[in-house]
Amino acid sequence: MPLFDTDVLIDILRGKPGAKEAVLKYSGMENMISVITYGEILFGMREHEDEKTLMFLNAFKTVGVEKETAEIGLDIKRRSKGHTLELYDCLIAATALKRNIPLITRNKKHYPDKRVRVITPEY
Repeated sequence: MPLFDTDVLIDILRGKPGAKEAVLKYSGMENMISVITYGEILFGMREHEDEKTLMFLNAFKTVGVEKETAEIGLDIKRRSKGHTLELYDCLIAATALKRNIPLITRNKKHYPDKRVRVITPEY
């Protein structure tokens, strides 16, 4: 049961060749996204995309950010010397780390913490 990053979902929604097929091989019984990813996708969609996008997002279990997740995110930020990490990326990484599940992303550089199991799909 992996956690999917925003960039991978955007690639699928935009119909990027090979994205859906590549991601399907990492799919499990319960595919997850962070509430942060859910928000990023919502804020990036256009009104005419609402129905399709919401149906797509509802295929994933959305995981919230609790106090402990935020604290793990802070630890990730502090350990990432030499990297400028955004709050969103720290919280997504913390969600994967807290649940001990891999993070599927094409933006490996956003997740330099070696404790986070990052899988980069090829497409």
